[in-house]
Amino acid sequence: MINYVIFINLSSIIKVTKPISRIMKHRLIFFFFLSIMIYPLPAQDQLMAIYVKELDLEEYFAPYTGSFVLLDLNEGNHYQAYNDSIRKKRYSPCSTFKIVNSLIAVESGVAEKENYLISYDTSRFKPEPWMNEAEPFKYWMQDHTMTTAIRYSVVWYYQELARRIGGEHMKYYLNKIDYGNNDISSGLDHFWLCGSLQVSADEQVEFLKKLYNKEFSSFSEQSQQLVLDILPSETTGSYRLYGKTGGGRCWNDKIIGWYVGFVENATSSYAFAMNIFVDDFIHLQSNKRIELTKDILRSLGIIAK
Repeated sequence: MINYVIFINLSSIIKVTKPISRIMKHRLIFFFFLSIMIYPLPAQDQLMAIYVKELDLEEYFAPYTGSFVLLDLNEGNHYQAYNDSIRKKRYSPCSTFKIVNSLIAVESGVAEKENYLISYDTSRFKPEPWMNEAEPFKYWMQDHTMTTAIRYSVVWYYQELARRIGGEHMKYYLNKIDYGNNDISSGLDHFWLCGSLQVSADEQVEFLKKLYNKEFSSFSEQSQQLVLDILPSETTGSYRLYGKTGGGRCWNDKIIGWYVGFVENATSSYAFAMNIFVDDFIHLQSNKRIELTKDILRSLGIIAK
């Protein structure tokens, strides 16, 4: 659905050089409002055009910086957002792209089911010694299905999935989704890993909204539902939270961390995107991205404290 904003320039109301009656003045104003132009907003700006509540979440991100966007899926255009300068800017999606990659793999027929198995190939992916003990990397050195690969964020699995999809199909389906800048030019098996593909937090939420509501007309409902079903989740007596983390050293001096997904409670469902910029991966340990998002959701009354 395209949102619109009405631009009104009162100075353009017809000026008259002679006194006019009150009735005529009212008629002029009436016809002016009938004739004002209605402009469709550009895709990047239309996402947050209506019903935006600005949030002050600095205390949750300190001493770092980042952004947060929340959309009430029952209300349609009711957004809550933090840090306008960051949430609208595009960055590498890193492993949050596994959601998109899964959707394209299923719809293209490369991975027909969530249990699509790819065998671990030591010649393609040789782990570092430290990975044998660290979460979630210690689970990477084995065969994986799409369900386990997205749970443990297995990079080699999704790189192989992308190679099997192929550049032509990847570009075709990515354009159908319209995900960020749709740019895969930096390499088929790593364009989402601090590469050419860039997406904003606003655009992440727009993608998630369409996925949750199964609004991608070029993809079957079954494909969209399958991807929703394999997202890592947490279920309590009062809410269900599910989504995907991502992170990468996309600059020499800082790291981006992402957490994007959905939360459902007794009254509504929401799509969200959070990104944070830190100095080192150690600052993202202990599920920092997920716990930060949960703290924000608690402060907004979305999940129980």
